[in-house]
Amino acid sequence: MTEILDVGPFDAETLTVQWMLQQYPTANTRRPGDPLPFIIVEQVAGKESIDESTSDPVVQLMILCDKKNGEDAARDIKDRVHRRMLLLGRSLEADATIDWMRVFESPRRMKYQSDNVIAYVARYQFGLTYD
Repeated sequence: MTEILDVGPFDAETLTVQWMLQQYPTANTRRPGDPLPFIIVEQVAGKESIDESTSDPVVQLMILCDKKNGEDAARDIKDRVHRRMLLLGRSLEADATIDWMRVFESPRRMKYQSDNVIAYVARYQFGLTYD
């Protein structure tokens, strides 16, 4: 059997999905029929230091809201998602070794492929230590 290192960083996507699932349906992909609001989590960048045993991934949250509920409702959902992530950054309470978290890009409106969806995107960077 091929050997691998016995430590490594916790997966940032998994960490974020677990954290946000307590508030809204959240996953790495949205399947047909999944309810709105829905949060899609994807790691979009990051760097790692093998010598320091650290990883600094950037995770993107795409917040999808049902347009029929209106602009105000979509903004409220976007705000609650952002505040939930800010709580994680302040408390660092998760099932992973989080040294720090910062807002890499505040939530902003984005175009989405469906006219029935209001979408926002936000990015957060984590400082993780190998477990």
